[in-house]
Amino acid sequence: MSGDDYVILVVNRTKVEAEKLKELIEFMDSPNVRTTEPGNWRRTLGDHRLEALFVGPNLSTDEVSGLLADIGEFDPNVPIVMMNDGEAA
Repeated sequence: MSGDDYVILVVNRTKVEAEKLKELIEFMDSPNVRTTEPGNWRRTLGDHRLEALFVGPNLSTDEVSGLLADIGEFDPNVPIVMMNDGEAA
């Protein structure tokens, strides 16, 4: 399977923030990075293999829980990076 078969997904509700993160990941030599919203990740992934998932900071608790459950069922070995908005909790 070639590198083109693998996709890194950035899941976020804010397109501008997702695009900024996508550009940063691509800068680190990951050519196949896509952005999507929580409910559309499977459509965005298509027939590709999921290499990693970046979860944006502006998703609701329910969206994050649902997304993580779906990813766990899809492939429990996918690396997941949870992004923080930088504010202290």
